[in-house]
Amino acid sequence: MSKLWISSLAFIVSIALRPAPSLSAEETATFFRELCSVCHGAAGKGDGPSAQGLEPKPADFTNCKAMAKDSDEVLFKIIKGGGQSAGRSTVMPAWGDSLSDQQIRALVKFIRGLCKK
Repeated sequence: MSKLWISSLAFIVSIALRPAPSLSAEETATFFRELCSVCHGAAGKGDGPSAQGLEPKPADFTNCKAMAKDSDEVLFKIIKGGGQSAGRSTVMPAWGDSLSDQQIRALVKFIRGLCKK
């Protein structure tokens, strides 16, 4: 094999194995505002404009006691697969087709930050 081909292959592999850049706090806040706040509210209190007509009511992410009951993995599963994927509300949509796993993990971290102990 030529040295050029080996160098090119090594470069491609290094790019492919490089971790994806992390999302900024601003990008994650935008995802929350655009996707989640309609039901969960701008501050995550479960009081968004669509919450009035929903049963069960959307989760209040500022309720630390309630939020402590779910692991990050459960929150990830709910966001990715919808509420029914974790035995929760069927009204909670699945975002796995619209968001990458990295974006969902960033949202989980953002949501955790709404609970200030």
